[in-house]
Amino acid sequence: MKSTKIVMAIGILLAAGAILANLPIASAQAQTVRIDMKASRYQFTPSTIRVKAGTPVELHVVSTDVVHGFAIQALKINERLNPGKEVVIRFTPTKAGRYPFICSVFCGPQHSDMKGELVVE
Repeated sequence: MKSTKIVMAIGILLAAGAILANLPIASAQAQTVRIDMKASRYQFTPSTIRVKAGTPVELHVVSTDVVHGFAIQALKINERLNPGKEVVIRFTPTKAGRYPFICSVFCGPQHSDMKGELVVE
């Protein structure tokens, strides 16, 4: 009699575990933030990007004139931007801070002025 109760209790626990294993678990995953950018004539527009730490980011960047680059060294991002072609850059910043970004392809005499900042809050 005692062993029957133990077997029944184990069976109930296993059934409950199987039911719970199939329930959907609420996810706290953040929604991806899309940011459209343009690279043109020594500037990025926008030149300052603000996002929250842990939020997935998609930068959709288009060069409107010549070949440019987009680099955030701290995040190991370095992409070539060919004129008229959209480049999608995906990343999830994990640490708050200010991260400079630059044009990483020489684009003319004011190339060194082509920069901006990613602000992660």
